[in-house]
Amino acid sequence: MGQETQARFADSWCQDIAQWAEHLPLMTGCFDAQNRLLYCNTAYANWLGKLPQALVGEPLASLVSGPTLQSITPHIDLVLRGQITQYERQSPFEGHYDASWLQVRLVPFPREANEPVLGYFCFMQDTTRLHASDTSLDLLRTSPGLTIWELDLLTGQMHAEQNWLDEAHRYEPKTFTIPEWMGHVVPADLPALEQAIARISAPGGFVQTVETRFIRADGSMVTTMNHGMVRERGEDGAATRIFGLTWDITELRQTQKRLHRSESRFRMLAELSNEWFWETDADGTLSYISRSSRRTQASPLASLNLVGHHLSALYPGQEFSPEWAQLRFLMDEHEDVHDLVAPFRLETDQALMWWRIEAAPIIDHLGLFQGYRGVVRDVTKAHQAEEKLELAAYRDALTGLANRTLFEKHVEDAIEVTPPGQSFAVLFIGLDRFKLVNDALGHAAGDMALVETAQRLVQLARPNNTAARFGGDEFLILARDAHDAAQAMRLAALVQDKLSEPIEHGGRTLQFSASIGVAVFPQHGQTTAELVGRADAALHESKVLGRNRVESFSVALQSRIERRSQLEEELRAAIAHRRFEVHFQPIWARRQSVLLHDESASLETLRRAYEISGFESLARWTRGNGERVQPDEFISILTDGGLLDSFGPVMMSIALEGFARLRNEQGFKGTMAYNVSPRQLHMNACSSCVSEAANEYDVPPDRLMLELTENVEIEHNPDLLAVLDAFRQMGMQLSLDDFGAGYSNLGYLTRLPVAQIKLDRAIASGVSTDRFKAAIARATLTMAKTLNLEVVAEGVESVADLLWLERAGCPLIQGWVFSRALNVQQALNLLRDLRTQ
Repeated sequence: MGQETQARFADSWCQDIAQWAEHLPLMTGCFDAQNRLLYCNTAYANWLGKLPQALVGEPLASLVSGPTLQSITPHIDLVLRGQITQYERQSPFEGHYDASWLQVRLVPFPREANEPVLGYFCFMQDTTRLHASDTSLDLLRTSPGLTIWELDLLTGQMHAEQNWLDEAHRYEPKTFTIPEWMGHVVPADLPALEQAIARISAPGGFVQTVETRFIRADGSMVTTMNHGMVRERGEDGAATRIFGLTWDITELRQTQKRLHRSESRFRMLAELSNEWFWETDADGTLSYISRSSRRTQASPLASLNLVGHHLSALYPGQEFSPEWAQLRFLMDEHEDVHDLVAPFRLETDQALMWWRIEAAPIIDHLGLFQGYRGVVRDVTKAHQAEEKLELAAYRDALTGLANRTLFEKHVEDAIEVTPPGQSFAVLFIGLDRFKLVNDALGHAAGDMALVETAQRLVQLARPNNTAARFGGDEFLILARDAHDAAQAMRLAALVQDKLSEPIEHGGRTLQFSASIGVAVFPQHGQTTAELVGRADAALHESKVLGRNRVESFSVALQSRIERRSQLEEELRAAIAHRRFEVHFQPIWARRQSVLLHDESASLETLRRAYEISGFESLARWTRGNGERVQPDEFISILTDGGLLDSFGPVMMSIALEGFARLRNEQGFKGTMAYNVSPRQLHMNACSSCVSEAANEYDVPPDRLMLELTENVEIEHNPDLLAVLDAFRQMGMQLSLDDFGAGYSNLGYLTRLPVAQIKLDRAIASGVSTDRFKAAIARATLTMAKTLNLEVVAEGVESVADLLWLERAGCPLIQGWVFSRALNVQQALNLLRDLRTQ
């Protein structure tokens, strides 16, 4: 046989096997006698990491490493001598793990006696997993078998390269007679086998595949899959030789039976269960929904058949629900779904239901994702019961909004699920001057306004966000869809506009403005406490800057917060160790015997016309680093930090100690004014405590003037009025500070037991040049004279203002025109100098 004929003969074998090699669960290749690859199936090509057509013609030496070729050469020599050989080797191919094992069977092309072998088949199987726990001998016995056979219809014999009918000699070649071979076929399978042989043998017959069960010599049964094709035909076109391939699928069929029984049990339980089950394919298309989902007419799926539809058909219109979004995310990542409770409604007018979903990905034996299998339980009743409990524990009783606890939980959840590079915002909202409406119209009106505010915030918040009531007149919004500061500020502006709309109540129109602080995750904080705290700080800043503003947290604001925090800590220590200083601001009284002056009078001449009738004691504080902190700053921190109660007695003691020195060392007989806040005038700050402190320093009560420093409606508080009356009965005098700057001071004059009013510096400073200030000052002086009240003009800094007030009849002056506030020693020196003049 010439080389060209041999090549055609070898190619014909490759063409024959190529018709069914793609269906084999093995890697299959054909090599000629020179070890050149003539054909390989896709599995073999994938193993080599190339396309099948790119490998044809490649020599074996280029497909395996040198050491591997050397180790398998004896087996190649055997197969080229016409013997079937089988061996096992490790695979060194690039891209595969180190301990990769292959079971290899080499089978020579069929040939006539004394004819040379023109090539061989190579069948390979990856046996790494089995090899990890088995010996090579066990592998050969347990791995799926494969044999090539040839049926000669003229002689009635079939030659197989394995003996399927005798397990003890399974891997030995065997020649059967057709009756002997057919006698081992399970009778039920015999008609199908005979029909397949008849079809393939007939003129024009084609390749046949048939599944057949055989009874072995030991009585056991083996199930095989058989592929056959015509090798030779006679002159009449009938087949004379049939070539075929058989492999053992016994274990596969047993596994399928077990799976079928398990699947049947699962389906039965699924249909009887109160839960319902579903499956999808890899694309998310529903392939199964148990009938239990449609058991009752009350079920939303009763009239629907969703098999064949995408999973999203289960939640129409709820694409933005965070629960369904979480389900989609987990399924996209092929992750398990555990205890996910999601809202459900198919129609907008349908009552909302709640489902608890459990699901797991379906992964095949090759590790490939095939879809999802899950279970759903209707937990609507349980969820409604939980909502009632949540309403009590996590909802504000008045407005129905989330309370602070639930809001902080939602912020924590948002922090956990927000992907890197994305943001959300917290808005802290305060209604401006809400207390005025609440006090003036009553709590019923105030509650109505809070409920209306809550409803407006819910409208603005949208389903994906959370609106909450922090407490009092303060609210919060968690804006999950505000992905940067600009979006958060735009939402805050919308909130301001909405809350500024009028509210009608009892024939009256109420209108509020809102101050808002904004903090953005993660720029302004990475924990719940940081975000809420910094949004609160920004809200405080908006109120300090005039209210009805939106302020975002910033580095500068953080610096101020840190400073306030540090100062508060130091102030606590300063109170504990009395680290404060008192300064005295002189109050000057015009001598009655001195005539009025004109603009030509010198400052010295003017001062000689006055004498010091009292001092106002002023708190001063210097930090340990030498910084002198302004009173407005540290008094504000004391107030916000709730430290006024402990600061008041300490400062009163320091002031009385200094005032006692003025009395004892310079014989001063005048008064000392001491500022108190109405917040300090509660029953705990009793009048007896002040009296005891005055007695300790031998200061007569009638030499003390208590100045009320805040413009609040204390005349409506019976407890505070009782405290003020007690002070007056002890002989102490009361002064109303900052008169002219508040809205209700005229009411004070008729209700409070005051003996003096202090014209606010905002009126007294510049009174000589401002006709409006002048008009207020004249009216105040006239009213005070009528009510027999003393008037002290504060903040007098120019000679012109001094002369104007002198001519207007103001008897008492306080301000830098004569003297700044002085420490105790400076005040002593001033008193000494005045006495010696």
